[in-house]
Amino acid sequence: MKLPSSLRIPISNRRVSELGLTLMELLIVIAIIGVLMALMVPGVEKARLMANYAKNTANIREIGIATITWASDRGNKLPSPEYPGGMEVPDSVSTEDYFPEYWDLGPSGLWLDGVVFAQIYMRENKDGEVSSYDVNEKGEHLKGTLFENTISVLRNPQEEDWHRHTYAMNKNLQYDRIYDQVDSSDPYLTEKTLSNLVFSPKALLYIDCIESNVIDFNDRELLEETSEERYKGGKLMAVFLDGHAERLTVNQIPDEDPESDRESSRFWRGVDPR
Repeated sequence: MKLPSSLRIPISNRRVSELGLTLMELLIVIAIIGVLMALMVPGVEKARLMANYAKNTANIREIGIATITWASDRGNKLPSPEYPGGMEVPDSVSTEDYFPEYWDLGPSGLWLDGVVFAQIYMRENKDGEVSSYDVNEKGEHLKGTLFENTISVLRNPQEEDWHRHTYAMNKNLQYDRIYDQVDSSDPYLTEKTLSNLVFSPKALLYIDCIESNVIDFNDRELLEETSEERYKGGKLMAVFLDGHAERLTVNQIPDEDPESDRESSRFWRGVDPR
């Protein structure tokens, strides 16, 4: 039986109805999906950034603990930021006996490559063989390790020197008084006895830095540059001598002379001013 012509649905309209959406409705759905995605992307990016913050904060804490462990195993002395650490080897002692074993890669990254990196990653297996990394001046062995700041890599993926994607050791910690009586080109580069640094909860050990793996109060402007380049003016990651890690704004890092200001001295030197 045929329907009256007035009740028949044209073929084109019937096909649209079968689809369930008109063209206008489909465009509206697409627009809504686009808006929702635009709202979600910043949230996803923020979550990714926060995950990297948490990961890197945990990593720098592990580096700090490894350094303190290194010291406890070697006469309670922190490793020098650089070896030979500004010290002249006495005539009666060999260089090998006077300093701990380290890789000499020049002025950059000595604490990192030669001492603390080895503390974490160099291990003897059951046959007495030591696992080895191909340590080089560009720091390629740091990729994927605790020493790699993943946010720095994301911000500057074209950087080839991986030492610029890691952290700096504070060399301003107060050196032992014995170094006033011996030949030393820079006492602040020597090993330091932990028991002399009485304000360890406030004393800086490592902090974010893009330029150098060794830093002191006079290089403080590098921290401002790091804050801008890595975190767009946000907080830097730091670990202290008591092993705790936290994030600091540049304004929280004392800028007064540590030789005379108490807060600055405790932060940079681990002691009160002289």
